[in-house]
Amino acid sequence: MYRITISGMKKLESMNVGTQIKQLNDIGQFHKAIALFEAQIQQQPTTLAVNQALKACIELGDIKRGADIHKNLSPYLVNNTFIRTSLIRLYSLVDDNRAEDALDLLGQMKIERNEYTFSVIFKICAHIADKRSLEFGKKIFDTMPDKVRHNIIVLTSALQMFIKCGDMSNAEQLFTQMKKNLIVYSTMMAGFVSNNMPQRAIDLFSKIEKPDEIIFTIFFNACARLGTQDALILGKKVFGQLSVQYRQANDLLYSVLNMFIKCNDIISAESLFDRLDRDVICYGSLMKIYNIQHEPEKTLALFERMKQEKIESNEIIFVLLMDACSEIGDLSLCQSIVSQMPQSLLTNPSIQVGLVDMWGKVGSADKAKQIFNMIEQPNSVSYSAMVNAYGLNGMGIQAVELFRQISFDMLDNWIYVCVLNACSHSALVNEARKIFDKISMNERTEQIYTTMVDCFSRVCLFDEAQKLIDEFEESHPPSIPMYMSILSAARNQKNPALSQKIFDRMQSHFSDVQDCLLSARVLLANTYALSGNKSMASKIRMKLNESNLRKMTGLSWTVVGGKVFKFRAHDRSHPNSTEIYAELDRLTNELIEHGHKHDASWITRPLMNDETVESVLCGHSERLAIAFNFIQRPMPSRVQVVKNLRVCGDCHLLTNYICQLYRFTVVDKIGNAASLYKQLRFEVNVHRERASSTLNDLIKFCEAHAPADCLIVGFHHKEQNPWKERRMCSVI
Repeated sequence: MYRITISGMKKLESMNVGTQIKQLNDIGQFHKAIALFEAQIQQQPTTLAVNQALKACIELGDIKRGADIHKNLSPYLVNNTFIRTSLIRLYSLVDDNRAEDALDLLGQMKIERNEYTFSVIFKICAHIADKRSLEFGKKIFDTMPDKVRHNIIVLTSALQMFIKCGDMSNAEQLFTQMKKNLIVYSTMMAGFVSNNMPQRAIDLFSKIEKPDEIIFTIFFNACARLGTQDALILGKKVFGQLSVQYRQANDLLYSVLNMFIKCNDIISAESLFDRLDRDVICYGSLMKIYNIQHEPEKTLALFERMKQEKIESNEIIFVLLMDACSEIGDLSLCQSIVSQMPQSLLTNPSIQVGLVDMWGKVGSADKAKQIFNMIEQPNSVSYSAMVNAYGLNGMGIQAVELFRQISFDMLDNWIYVCVLNACSHSALVNEARKIFDKISMNERTEQIYTTMVDCFSRVCLFDEAQKLIDEFEESHPPSIPMYMSILSAARNQKNPALSQKIFDRMQSHFSDVQDCLLSARVLLANTYALSGNKSMASKIRMKLNESNLRKMTGLSWTVVGGKVFKFRAHDRSHPNSTEIYAELDRLTNELIEHGHKHDASWITRPLMNDETVESVLCGHSERLAIAFNFIQRPMPSRVQVVKNLRVCGDCHLLTNYICQLYRFTVVDKIGNAASLYKQLRFEVNVHRERASSTLNDLIKFCEAHAPADCLIVGFHHKEQNPWKERRMCSVI
């Protein structure tokens, strides 16, 4: 008969707990296994119980509970080989919240350094990827025994650590010493790409004899990161040589699509897109490039295609759709997109900021304010979006009032830029000065200076604008946008002398930036033309033509029946072009009968032999868009036209007449600044007369009433003088 002591019974119970935990683990009941261990924690746990509890934590990825178990272990249990191995496995699952703790514990643990533990340590250091983890990892790497220094798994882990921590010098040194295989090559190539060295990745690719799918994918990503014409040519060559097997690999094709998009080869991107097994990421990539290329109507068309293919939209898709709607600027289109958003997204911070931005850009500051008021804790991004929405709609005072409500700690570069821009568009120069003067010198960025220069330029304070530029250039290189602000304002003021002075200075500063000088030359030519010097304007335009540089094409968008239509100047690509031009002729003749006279000063080039002032101006894209709305039945009561460039003065005047004659509400959106012409509503019922006719009427009135006009015949008595002059008024 056996005698079991009390201590023996406890040991037996503890052993039974370890066995029970193992049995729970064996059937996948990991939560119950941990609960059982924690219920028996007051007893001294056995090696089996601890090891099985750690195994359950590993299976659940519960690092916190595993770390708690680790902290309560006795030195005896910590030094157990099996428990040490389990702890290493546990910390190899490190996440962002426990990364620092894991590194601390690894530093304190006395663990056996073998191939497995070295790999885990390097993995954790790579995950943290800061200066401390790099130093810790390098120290471990430098003390590795020789028997481990040839293990390809350990060395690959160390290579990843150096790459993730940005230590490319040590990474390249290690890479040259390693025995190469496809995993090592792909690791190094990916490291070059992630550390912004894509050309090095492409150079390394050329040395690999038989790349696999992963290496091809990294190669195309490197070409995409470069985004150059040479990278595109090489990428297309490699793509053309891929085997049928790789041409059917969707992940690989995604990287090729990304390359086409980033290298601005839209035709190839669209062709490949149609062959792909498309998902929401694929759609989002193409939508993004359409937005960048100012083709928002294609983004909306892709959204309709997504719905047909029953691909569910996510937050990113709706943000891209809002960006597209912002550029098109049509209120009804925005409302349609918002109505299709899941209610759960309306409380998403990114969506809320996007809505504030969108409503502001389509001229609906009230709706932007409604969304802004729904944001529980506005941050700098949401504040800047709302301030910008006010600014875009000419509500500079409201923008400044909101700015004053923002805590000082939250103020950043974009908030300053938005409020100064709002002041600029509302001519609140003094308010802008006060805000700018309170910004410390080290916080005054290029964008802040540029916005303030624009503010001064818009009200013709060119000397003050120039002083700001000089102040900025004392410690910074010259800024293209600052000079363009003054150049644009000089064009508006028809000041060719100032324009020429600014352009000459730009040529000296930015001689190698041809795109910038192209835009500057266009502004300079327009300034000369508007001031009446067509000869000088022609000379500048001849130089532009000789340079083979192309200026941005003027485009106008309008929405009819929920669909987006795009027009270019003198565009005849629309299937209803005959009706559009017939309506435009009818409309033009009617407006001329009511007093409209074409302003030839807005034609900035010499007329061709077969051209007239009317034929040139009436072919502008915004007029075609308006005429297209007029041929609709029923005729809309609200016409909205968006243009990517400034509307010419003649088209602006024509819009006034249309509002007056047809009782339309007209909304124009130029570039990214929405402007609702509220004055047109006031002018709807105003009858206009020609100045010459009005002057004749005034002369007749004065002649008819001359005998009774005291300013002509004088006052007969002192009491008749309403101004109480001391002496009689003499005859004029």
